Amino acid sequence: MSTLSTTDPVTLVTEEHDTPTASTHAVDVERDSDVPISTQIYWQLAYQIDSGRLQVGERLAPVRELGAALRVNPNTIRAVYRRLADAGYVSSRHGAGTIVAQRASHRSRPEALAGIVSEMLRRAAHAGFAPDEVAAATYAAATERKRPGDLVRVLFAECTTADAGYDAERLNAEFAGSIEAEGALLDDVPDRLERFHYDLVATTTFHADEAQALVGGRAPVVAMLVGPGYVEMVHEIAGLGEGSRVGVICASDRGADNIAETLAIAGTQGVEIVSARMDDPERLALVDRTADIILMSREALAAGLDRTLDRPERVRPWFYEFDPAGLELLRRAIEHAVTSRQRASGPKREALAAARA
Repeated sequence: MSTLSTTDPVTLVTEEHDTPTASTHAVDVERDSDVPISTQIYWQLAYQIDSGRLQVGERLAPVRELGAALRVNPNTIRAVYRRLADAGYVSSRHGAGTIVAQRASHRSRPEALAGIVSEMLRRAAHAGFAPDEVAAATYAAATERKRPGDLVRVLFAECTTADAGYDAERLNAEFAGSIEAEGALLDDVPDRLERFHYDLVATTTFHADEAQALVGGRAPVVAMLVGPGYVEMVHEIAGLGEGSRVGVICASDRGADNIAETLAIAGTQGVEIVSARMDDPERLALVDRTADIILMSREALAAGLDRTLDRPERVRPWFYEFDPAGLELLRRAIEHAVTSRQRASGPKREALAAARA
């Protein structure tokens, strides 16, 4: 597939309005590409929004203006804008045009996505592959992921990216050769189930109810027990005297909220929770000054924040090992998924054989 463009990139220049306009972002159409023009435009605009090049509240070019600049039928641009609206990227208001919308939580990591794409393109170019070939291979791989694979696919959901990814890799090692586990934030579960096939969704018992609600019956949910060391730490905190202060240091507010909720469920009473994100120096200083015990997420420990505290002996790692009973529960769910596949494939093979006969 050729990567040569028959037009120069055009910028999105709009009329003067009170709303900020998207006036510096190029869109390029490659007419000799195998990718349909409407898809090219959609992908570029969606990526510009995800990567932060187009900010919330900015106005996209009017349909006819962008169509004329790209030498594309205005109906094609209208279809692209409708597709962007359906995906939640933009909103349209009469008299205001098409505006970049506030995205949902699973779109809140544009820098990470941009970095992954940039690295993939760099490595592909080094190996002699053109961007169109990378796009085609990516699309094919994504299509494959919508169907059952050879291995049982497990989505492990947690409240932090670090824990979700780490635990998924531990499960891959534990059940090597039988599963393909991926990590995801709990908030991302509905979107992942919508776009890809998973045989099972796993999480810890702390998030079982939340995961069940997010999954909505689309896949079995396995709530895994954690090891006794983690439970003992929770009980230690629950046993603190009234008026004690527990510091919580996480990468996100959501992670800190989940720790506080877990402590409440464990029966912690009369203990004040003082939380801080890793990137908030003022709150970190407050935790260091006032906390009797400090709980740190895996990400915070990896960043070495425990070494920045005056009394690091107060630090307790806020992560866990899986209890053997939890692993056994998942093992049984995996075996059940394999058996269910075999039962379902039997009638299909018989129907195919009958059709050939």
